[in-house]
Amino acid sequence: MRITALLDPPISFVANPPSREVLEKCLRAAGFNELTWVPLEVSAAGVREYGRDLWDDYAANPPLTMLRCRA
Repeated sequence: MRITALLDPPISFVANPPSREVLEKCLRAAGFNELTWVPLEVSAAGVREYGRDLWDDYAANPPLTMLRCRA
């Protein structure tokens, strides 16, 4: 994944985030359990304000997903 900070001048770098499988394996090895991936959701207010069609690309390509777990 290429990340660009829009500074003056812009700064770009390539990041290689670990896969879900790697994250889960490491968290379980560290004693965490009840791992649940939680997608972000558009609020009802956001849908009312901008319409559902605006969020179609977001829903098809979510920018991130939260991870919930217990120690």
